[in-house]
Amino acid sequence: MKNIRIKSRPFIAFQIEPTSRCQIKCVMCPRTAFTDEWINGDMPFSVYKKISRYFHLVDDIHIQGWGEPLLHPEIFEMIKIAKAENCKASLITNGVLLTPDISEKLIINGIDIIAISISGATKETHERFRCGSHFEKIVDNIRNMTHLKSKMRSKTPKLALSFLMTKKNVKELPEAVSLAKDCGINEFVATNLDYTPTQEQDDLKVFSCNKADLDFKNYIETARKRASKLKIPFRVYPLELEEVVICEMNPLQIVFISFDGCVSPCVYLNMTKKNPITRIFCGQQYQLQRLCFGNIAEKDFMEIWESDAYRDFRKTYYKRLDLINRTYIDIEFGTGALNKIEDIEKLIENRLSEQPLPEVCRTCYKAYDI
Repeated sequence: MKNIRIKSRPFIAFQIEPTSRCQIKCVMCPRTAFTDEWINGDMPFSVYKKISRYFHLVDDIHIQGWGEPLLHPEIFEMIKIAKAENCKASLITNGVLLTPDISEKLIINGIDIIAISISGATKETHERFRCGSHFEKIVDNIRNMTHLKSKMRSKTPKLALSFLMTKKNVKELPEAVSLAKDCGINEFVATNLDYTPTQEQDDLKVFSCNKADLDFKNYIETARKRASKLKIPFRVYPLELEEVVICEMNPLQIVFISFDGCVSPCVYLNMTKKNPITRIFCGQQYQLQRLCFGNIAEKDFMEIWESDAYRDFRKTYYKRLDLINRTYIDIEFGTGALNKIEDIEKLIENRLSEQPLPEVCRTCYKAYDI
């Protein structure tokens, strides 16, 4: 069971979407699946500044949504404002715009973490999944950022390479680890295709609703060993589903705000598209309405956060946390009947079924640690 991170400020993070626009077309992205329905736009800087009134309550400002954050014309000011409130600032980029000039400005403005997304260790594989991207250019941009950090004597930003695992590229995972080391990357993260709106996209995922594929597990283990040998931190998401008390998006302490100002628990429930959100979960297709508890452009953030609807949503997770805490107490002070790991896991599973996830979360892979 994962620990829930509790820090000094009430909120772990605000994830703020600066733009829903992107200059490339990724095979596995909902923007591609929903091309005709997608609403492109940038967050008005006035809305961002309104949100920033609450940055003193937040540890991390993650300037990221469904688009490419470096496309926003005020991205550097956004970072500067976050840093002025002693927040960590981070973003994920496709790497195309990470030119020497932009990299230098990112360093100067104090960005703490930059994750660069790739989908292969070779030009052919990467560009097959990320149409309009240029593999060699991205690699050069990363190396240039590493060089600039050294030249400017800056420890930040921490650079992470985010490798999105699919059935078609997972065998390149070990070579991607070597590439990361060669480029001066600080951390390697192997992520899952955790949201799939179409059957074609769902067929690409490497994880399973049953037993994980042995070959996929072997590729990951080889990559893990290589990372250990090269002394590069390596993190990989699971290949099998297991319900968690509360997912890593932690709606009790993390908020997502879309470019148009809608406040919601996470990015998966808040897509700017014209029709309901389509989601495939373990072979079944579901339709969800966009979940927006209020618009920050129209209301004060705390008014939205403390609204009855938002409080009711969070109440379910508070109950789950309380239930699992009481379960651990029962285990610790029990009579000894739970002397096997399997018995403990079964008890936890049964207790969680007493307080199920919110309906919109039950068919989300993130709720199962993916």
